[in-house]
Amino acid sequence: MVDVASRYKASIPIGAYSVKDRQGILTSATIARSLEKIYDDPECPLVWPKLLITDRGSEFKGDCEKLMKEHGVKIQKAKSKHTMGIVERRSRTWVKNLLIVVEDINNSITRQLGISPVDAIKEKKVFAKPSYLRDGPIGFDEEKLSSDVLVRYLLYPIDLEDGRRRAGDLNWSPHIYHIRESMMQKNQPILYWLEEVPFGLTDDDDYVVKHPERSFVREELMVIPFDTELPPQWVQN
Repeated sequence: MVDVASRYKASIPIGAYSVKDRQGILTSATIARSLEKIYDDPECPLVWPKLLITDRGSEFKGDCEKLMKEHGVKIQKAKSKHTMGIVERRSRTWVKNLLIVVEDINNSITRQLGISPVDAIKEKKVFAKPSYLRDGPIGFDEEKLSSDVLVRYLLYPIDLEDGRRRAGDLNWSPHIYHIRESMMQKNQPILYWLEEVPFGLTDDDDYVVKHPERSFVREELMVIPFDTELPPQWVQN
């Protein structure tokens, strides 16, 4: 378990040492009990979150969903490994002396925060540097795209058929979008949420406008000039 803001980690071994062993242990009931142990531990500074980001494994359904609902926690399924980066990287740290390793990590200064997770979890707000160096201004100094610009977004393998890229697959979304919402915060790239622009469609058309669920940073968006002649909607489909 990783708190995204403070990077504070909490782990509980579930008694499996291989993928084969985990198949009968990694159930929603097991995960629910583990989460209760973490969040109900008086010595653990973590509190029940507002949002829990998980992968799409079945262990986060059933009892786990029921427990989260009881505590008013919304579960968000990650769209890709990119979204789960913080947790996935930490999962490879499993060793025999798990609790010692986790304690050491929590007391170590992180590059993104400049302080340790133990200190960060005590703060009301923390400001994190991006996990990768960016060529250009960031945060409040970054130039913000206006809501009326037209864009395409960069496609990840998860967006493609069968979740993998093939020769000839598009690099950018076939549909055109405008910026529905954006969020700017200190020391972080501006985040954008998109809504499709249904060119050539009337109110009578039986067409569902697309809203990608994930957010995007500027590098993942291609701005389309206003004077670009776009193909009909049926061609883009």
